[in-house]
Amino acid sequence: MAAEQGDPAAQNALAILKATGRGSLRDPDAVLDLFRHAATSAYSLAQLNLSAAFDHSRLVPYDPIRAYIWYSIAARLASDQALRDEAARGRDRLAQKIAFPKAEAARAAAESWAPGGPDPEEGAAAPRQMTSRPPGGERLSSGGSGFIVSRAGDVLTNHHVVDGCREVRVLHNGAPVVATLIATDPTADLAILRLPEPVADSALARGDNPIKPGEAVVVVGFPLQGLLSSQASVSAGIVSRLAGPRDDPHQLQITAPVQPGNSGSPLLDASGAVAGVVVAKLNALRFVKRTGAIPENVNFAVNGQYARALLDRSGVPYQTATADEALSTPAIAERALKFTVLVQCFR
Repeated sequence: MAAEQGDPAAQNALAILKATGRGSLRDPDAVLDLFRHAATSAYSLAQLNLSAAFDHSRLVPYDPIRAYIWYSIAARLASDQALRDEAARGRDRLAQKIAFPKAEAARAAAESWAPGGPDPEEGAAAPRQMTSRPPGGERLSSGGSGFIVSRAGDVLTNHHVVDGCREVRVLHNGAPVVATLIATDPTADLAILRLPEPVADSALARGDNPIKPGEAVVVVGFPLQGLLSSQASVSAGIVSRLAGPRDDPHQLQITAPVQPGNSGSPLLDASGAVAGVVVAKLNALRFVKRTGAIPENVNFAVNGQYARALLDRSGVPYQTATADEALSTPAIAERALKFTVLVQCFR
């Protein structure tokens, strides 16, 4: 009765009883609803219990993003020091396991949430370009970019572009084909897909010479799908820093403009070889709220050496560039348009 009247402590206690089957049948759906109601009422113990449910696969499948959000909220708002410490340990542990774009979205959702506000789990989605439901009833959830790295039909993209997809389709030669996920590296946010047939054109990977700050780069991909042209777009800039947010060594900071949908795009050096994989852009709105300044040309790509390492581990027969002759941006784009593809996630 107290739970029905909105008492968060009672909702938390009743959830535990329903989780264990004490006094009633086990009811996972009711448990989550009760924990969530209590958690959104700022009851810290329920926030910690909800985190644990997602973190340790209790009642529901493992969901580190939602667990991270509630751990973060409890670590920030709990009045009890022991609860704050336990929540902080869970938050910090999961932070090492979540790919950067998803971690950023989860952190922003947790930091912006206040008691009585909307469910913070709504902010758990990775920064993907959302699209509509196509004819036939299947739900097109999101999209990104990718590029062919071997003539056997292997495609490199971001892990967050294909994570959780029931089916992945790649638009190649004007027609969508179903691709198979063959390898992932969530830490570096990379994934390899395989097309059903061999292809004629593939990218060349940059050799062992490390990329340097100031080098010119070109991005080719499919930003803002459904809003702009269905064709790939091209942007150019330089490498501005050899690390990502919080000095992440997996990433490069670049000035080439990118948008939602560019995730998985090839980052090409002056010779047209792949030097990285576009992964994220700085959240300008959040940056303005924190600093009052508008950031310009701050975007990120996975360093190509980590992409090559995943290809090597997966036995993908890619080719490495042997010449470093500088090409014009139009020449680089003309080559890249032949191996850059649109990646679609269906759920």
